Amino acid sequence: MYLKVDSLALLNSFNQIWMECWLEKGYVLENENGASDRYIITDGNDQRVGTIEFKPYSLDQQHNINTVFPFQEIEEIAINPRSVIEIDKVAILKQYRGKNLDRLLSVFVHYSEKHQISHCVVLLERMFYKALRNVYKIPLQAAGEKIYYKGDYVIPAIIYPEKVYQNKQNYRWILNDPQAQKRKLIFT
Repeated sequence: MYLKVDSLALLNSFNQIWMECWLEKGYVLENENGASDRYIITDGNDQRVGTIEFKPYSLDQQHNINTVFPFQEIEEIAINPRSVIEIDKVAILKQYRGKNLDRLLSVFVHYSEKHQISHCVVLLERMFYKALRNVYKIPLQAAGEKIYYKGDYVIPAIIYPEKVYQNKQNYRWILNDPQAQKRKLIFT
């Protein structure tokens, strides 16, 4: 279902996937080397199909996402920034889109639960925002108006993963975490 990026070879694969997806969409590429947890999403045949990155969040105005939208000024974010993460580099290769979104979102839920994350800050493409809200029923809210950023309009948003992982029975799309079932700790 996923691979934690913990080697140069996996990092190269991770970068190849998200860059291909972003170039397809016409987005400007940025490659940051800061602290983050990166995962490669795999399909039922162990084919590498997508990516997701979880970055520590900071209230610092110079923190990359805060330079695009002032998340640090939102009270619910400022109260407990340690329970907030930034989500970036969400991508699924064009030929694998569809059912693999369940896999990507399941990794998000498992990661958030493991780290007791209550809020996620993210810049979402408009159609993806609507799919998360209307199809997957993920609790999220727009934090502001759409912004043109790196080649497309994005919605600065807050996602509430705690409401998902505390009520998994309401989200039939969540897949079991095979590594957790084997009692392996992969989220470090």
